[in-house]
Amino acid sequence: MNTLRKGIVLLTALGMAGCGGAAEVSPAETPAPTASAETTPVPSVTEETAAEPTQEEIIEAVYQSGKESTVCIFTPGGNNGTGFVFEEQYVITNDHVLYDTEDFTMIGAQGQEYKGTIICSDSGNDIAVILADGMHAKSVTIADSAVSAGDTVICIGNPADGQPFSHCTGTVLELNEEMQEIFDKDRRFILSDAPITSGYSGGPVFNREGELIGISNAAFAGDLSAYDFDHLSLIIPIGRVREQIENTVSSGS
Repeated sequence: MNTLRKGIVLLTALGMAGCGGAAEVSPAETPAPTASAETTPVPSVTEETAAEPTQEEIIEAVYQSGKESTVCIFTPGGNNGTGFVFEEQYVITNDHVLYDTEDFTMIGAQGQEYKGTIICSDSGNDIAVILADGMHAKSVTIADSAVSAGDTVICIGNPADGQPFSHCTGTVLELNEEMQEIFDKDRRFILSDAPITSGYSGGPVFNREGELIGISNAAFAGDLSAYDFDHLSLIIPIGRVREQIENTVSSGS
């Protein structure tokens, strides 16, 4: 794990009734309805309203779908990281996950193991694009709608001290937050209170609709008094790097 100044931690690790017969009744035996008789309406199936899913059910559904587009990344140095599938055979992760190594292994949600070739390594934006050997996996769906403060986020990761393909949730706190004083460069983030930890780096961050809105990047550790939050995670907005990723994938290099 690398610790950046002011407590930033890069996030690698160093979800009938039965039918019966009816008796015949002649018309003479059928009593005529009276004015005072009341009839209780029987609701039809079309009038029934399906129960709205709970927040927990929504999060679990997003997690179960999202992990099929997620890979856990392992390097010889024991560093954990995470990536997600883009265009079936490409994996996107953080550049710092790979630490200048080309020897890494990716594991899919069903236990598939992949090797790959890094075709883009951008330390400035902290993203890397990998062409995975033999992979034809489910790609993420990128959100077209804007992210707003208060939105729920679901992060999938590969924590060093936990179970691979774990997930955590949080709320968007700030948008387009500048961190130049920390990173010595103009980089802007979505800030969230999702408790991402070491190993979540490069992992996908989804909204409630299961659409990708960003990439887990780092977390604050230490004094958070300036923000008044117990935990603060930094998410790279997918809109900031989408064009670069698409251009890299389309050119294949």
